[in-house]
Amino acid sequence: MRIDKAKELIITLQEYVSVYEGYKPTNIKQEAIKLYAELENVGKVAKELNEKGYRKDGRPVAGKVRKVKLESNDVTEIIDSNIDDGDTLHEIVKKALKRNRRKIS
Repeated sequence: MRIDKAKELIITLQEYVSVYEGYKPTNIKQEAIKLYAELENVGKVAKELNEKGYRKDGRPVAGKVRKVKLESNDVTEIIDSNIDDGDTLHEIVKKALKRNRRKIS
């Protein structure tokens, strides 16, 4: 790697760490985004969210909507969702998810 490319990469990574460290999740979407930045694995993110008590609406049973655990597909859907204005970490994480999908395919 050329030194100028290495310097650019260092700057990019420092910005990423700075955005991550300043990110304060206030909802399940933001929590999933921050966890994906840490783990880069939707299955592990789903497990962490479930351990923190997050649930999604399931099928209605006897007229009531049950709460069920999150799965990896739910996390993927969250990350693939529209990026809120100014949510730089979501933008970075969404690109990382797409890059990781290509590796698997």
